Amino acid sequence: MKYFGTDGIRGTFGDACINEAFFERLGAAASRYVVERLGGGTIFIGGDTRFSSDILKSAFERGARGVKIADMGTVSTPLLAFGTRTSRAALGVMITASHNPYTDNGIKFFDSDARKIEDAAQEAIEEFLDNPSESFGGNPPAEIVRDTESRRAYVERMLSLLPSGCLKGVKIAIDCANGGTAGISDEVLRGYGAEVFAQGVSPDGRNINDGVGSEHSSSMAALARKCGADIGLAHDGDGDRLVVADENGDILQGEEVLALIAAASLDDGSLKGSGLVTTVQSNLGLDEYLKGLGLGTIRSGVGDRLVMRAMIENGCNMGGENSGHYIFSDVSPCGDGLAAALKLLGILVKKGVPLSALRGGVRLNPVRQSAIKVERKTPIDETPTLSGAIAECGRLLGSKGRVLVRYSGTERKIRLLVESPDDSLNALCFSKLENAVRNDLQ
Repeated sequence: MKYFGTDGIRGTFGDACINEAFFERLGAAASRYVVERLGGGTIFIGGDTRFSSDILKSAFERGARGVKIADMGTVSTPLLAFGTRTSRAALGVMITASHNPYTDNGIKFFDSDARKIEDAAQEAIEEFLDNPSESFGGNPPAEIVRDTESRRAYVERMLSLLPSGCLKGVKIAIDCANGGTAGISDEVLRGYGAEVFAQGVSPDGRNINDGVGSEHSSSMAALARKCGADIGLAHDGDGDRLVVADENGDILQGEEVLALIAAASLDDGSLKGSGLVTTVQSNLGLDEYLKGLGLGTIRSGVGDRLVMRAMIENGCNMGGENSGHYIFSDVSPCGDGLAAALKLLGILVKKGVPLSALRGGVRLNPVRQSAIKVERKTPIDETPTLSGAIAECGRLLGSKGRVLVRYSGTERKIRLLVESPDDSLNALCFSKLENAVRNDLQ
C-alpha cells in the first residue's frame, strides 16, 4: 500500500499525508468509493481529542461529495464503530493516532459491519486519491448532519453487558489518557455502582497520552495503589486498548488478560470455536496455557483487523493482541477497551477473590523486544547483516525459542523480538540483531 499501514494512515500532523490538503483529497476519494463502489450511503465520522482532529475532520468533510456525513464529534474508536454498525452506514471514519503523542494524527476506516476495511477497499481509496475524477468533483458537497444518538446508545449497550449494580463496593482506578473515552468509561463504571477514581479525563487538545494512559501504565498503577483500588484500568487515546493492574498495582501482561477471559468463557460456555486468536507477537506461554485447557491458539498478523479476519475464518468469538487490543465479536468486531474491562470485571465479581489471586496461570517466557527507528525499510531478506543474524539466532535458540523481526506498518521503525526460556541467550541474540539493524538500516 502507498498510504495505508497496518492500521489506517498515520504520521506527524503537518507531514505529507497528515494535513488539511491531503485529508480534503481523502474525503473526495472516500466519498467516491462510497458512491461508485458501494452505491452510495452515509459516512459516520468522529475524532479523538487532539487539537488537529477537528481540523482534519473538517478538511475531510469539505472534500467529500455526493454523500451524507454524520459527524459524531469527539468520540472513542469503539464508539465510532458502534455508531457505524448500528446505523448501517456505508463507511466509518475515525480521525486518530491512537496511542501516539498529540503531535501525530491519522485515520481509520470501518465498513458497515464496523470491521476495519479490507485491502481491496484501501486500494480503491488509494487509486481514487492518486487519480481524481473531474466529473465526480461535480457532485454536490456532502450533506453534514450531527449525530446525537450514538453516544447515549453506546453507553446503554455497555451498561447492559453486566447485571445492574454488580460493581457496588468495587473500587476502580481508571486512566482515560485524556482521550476519547474520557467521560464515557468512567461514567459507565459509575453506572454499575463502582467507586471510581479517574485520571486522564481532562483533555485540552495537547495532553492526550501525555504521561497517562496505556502507554504510561505506571501512572495508572500508582493511582490504583494510592486509592486502594481493587483493579486499575488504562485506555489509550482512542479507547481501543486496555492495560490492567491488580489490587497491588502490578501490571498484567496482555496474555494474562486473554487467558483469564478465555478460561472464564470456556467455563460458562460462551467461548466459540476451538480456541482464541492472537498475533505472532504474543508469548508462547499463552499457547501452553490454553493447550492445558484443551484450547488451541490461532495466530494472525499484527493488527486487530487481521485478528478479526482470523476470528471469522475460524469461527472464534474472542481474540486479541498482547498490546491491549481485545475483540469480543458478541459485543463488537473491533477492539474495545471498555468492553474488555467489563468482561474482566464480570469475572472478578463472580469469583469474589482479588485479581492477584486469579493470576499466575500463564507462565510467560522471558522476552527481549524493542522498536528501533530506521532510515530505510529495506526488505529484510535483502539485508546482508540482519538476515544473517536472524538465521544465526534461529540456530542458537533452536526449537524452544523464536525470533520475530518486522517493520512497523505505521512508523519508520523495525520491531525486534527474541523469546526463549533462557534469557541470557535472548540477550545475546537481541544484541546481534540490534547491531545488524545499525549496520544495515541506520
